[in-house]
Amino acid sequence: MGVIIMKNFGKVKSSTRPPEIETTDTMVFVASNIEPYSFSIDNYEINGYEYDYIGYTKDEYIQKISSENSRAIAELEEELKAAKILLGVE
Repeated sequence: MGVIIMKNFGKVKSSTRPPEIETTDTMVFVASNIEPYSFSIDNYEINGYEYDYIGYTKDEYIQKISSENSRAIAELEEELKAAKILLGVE
């Protein structure tokens, strides 16, 4: 496994709703837990979004998605096996 250089930017605020996934030539940025927020300053209301923001290299992101997919497939195979046993087809 390679060195992970992902960057967790923590909670970020923006005046516009971010895309959940944004890519550049070398990076993938993931916005999650996107929630609207607002506050007032001198009778002026400011609206925007607050969210968790993480940047991955493309290789890291591919590895992360691949690992998540492998886990999901293994879980589905276990559920299928259990369903077959319950149905008496295995």
